[in-house]
Amino acid sequence: RMLAKGGTAQMADVELLSYEACPYAQRTRMALIEKDIPFTLTEVDLYNKPDWFKALSPYGKVPLLKHKGDIVYESRIINEYIEDAFPQRPLMPRDPIRRAKARIWIDYCDSYLMPALHKLIADRRDPSKQEKNRADIAERFTFIEHEGLRKLSGGPYWLGDDISLVDLQYMPFIERFPCYTELWGAAIPDDCTRLKEWITAMEKRDSHRKTVSTHEYHMVRYRRYDQAA
Repeated sequence: RMLAKGGTAQMADVELLSYEACPYAQRTRMALIEKDIPFTLTEVDLYNKPDWFKALSPYGKVPLLKHKGDIVYESRIINEYIEDAFPQRPLMPRDPIRRAKARIWIDYCDSYLMPALHKLIADRRDPSKQEKNRADIAERFTFIEHEGLRKLSGGPYWLGDDISLVDLQYMPFIERFPCYTELWGAAIPDDCTRLKEWITAMEKRDSHRKTVSTHEYHMVRYRRYDQAA
C-alpha cells in the first residue's frame, strides 16, 4: 500500500483498490489527483486475486473505492461519486445541459470507442475483418474530432479551459493506443488535429504524469493479447 497525494495516512479516509495496468483504475486515480484528494492506493494482483478482495468486489474487478466504510465500484460510477462527495475542484460543469453533454461523451467512450478497439483485438486472427475494424476506429476518432472537440471546446480540454471527467474517461485508452497501432495497424487520422492537440495538453497534466506507464510496459500486456489463442 502507499499514500498518494499529500496528507498523512490518518487523513486519507479514501482507499482505492487498483491494478497498475488497468486503464479503468487509472481513470479514478487521475480523478483523485485532479481533485487533490488524499488517498491510500492498494494494488491488487488480478491474476491471483486474494480472498479478501473477492469478498469486497462483487464483480471481481478494479477499481474499487472504499470511503468511510462504504464501497463503490465501476470507474464511471466511482468518478461520479467522487465528484458528488468532494465538491472542491469540480470536474463536471454546473450547467445542466453542459453536464448532460459531458455525460454523452463519457458514455461514447465506453459504448462506441472501446467496443471498436476490443473488436480489433478479438479479430486479430482474421485479416479479412481487420481492414473494416481499422476503418471503424478511424471513424470513431473522426466523430470525436468533429462532433466533440471542435464543437464543444474552445480551450485545451474537451469542454474548454477546464479539465473534466470527459478528459479522464478517454486518456488512459489514448495512452495505450500506440499498442493498437504497432500490433494491429490502427491509427488516428491525420486530419484529427484537434484531438492530437488535446493529447498533448493531457500529457502535461500531473494526473497523467503520475499515473502513466511506458509504451514498453503496455506492449508486454498487449503482446499477450496478440499471442493468446
